[in-house]
Amino acid sequence: MPGGKTHEVINITVLAAILAGIFYLRAWQETIMIPGYLDTYTIIAFSCSYLFATFFLSPDLDTKSRPYKRWKMLRILWWPYRVIFKHRGVSHNMILGPITILLNFVLMLIVLTLLAGVGLYDIPLRILITATVGMILSIEIHIISDCFFSMIKSIC
Repeated sequence: MPGGKTHEVINITVLAAILAGIFYLRAWQETIMIPGYLDTYTIIAFSCSYLFATFFLSPDLDTKSRPYKRWKMLRILWWPYRVIFKHRGVSHNMILGPITILLNFVLMLIVLTLLAGVGLYDIPLRILITATVGMILSIEIHIISDCFFSMIKSIC
């Protein structure tokens, strides 16, 4: 399995490739492959959420991993997740892993935004969708790289 730093390098490399592809396609204005909703704000929301998930929402939150330690005093919020899920179990499932991580994070986020007095309807839906896609993709890349390295290890 790749270590934490390797996962971060892989995720950042994938993000760089995605952004390079988007900017390449945006350079060709006559192409219909880039719809109008991929504006600068959407790309920034995707990139920020992807990087946030890379460094804070890893499937390895069920262990004392680097992402878990980055939460500092707020890591107590991930305690139920660590108790419920065992490492390389549900958290590393391609479908259930991102769902469980995001559900736990969204529950925390909803409570914090309500306590802060921020209305959930104040955030544009397209930004929420884009941010969710960025986080899911980051988690999926982590899981795929684990599967890939496991497959190579079993071959050798």
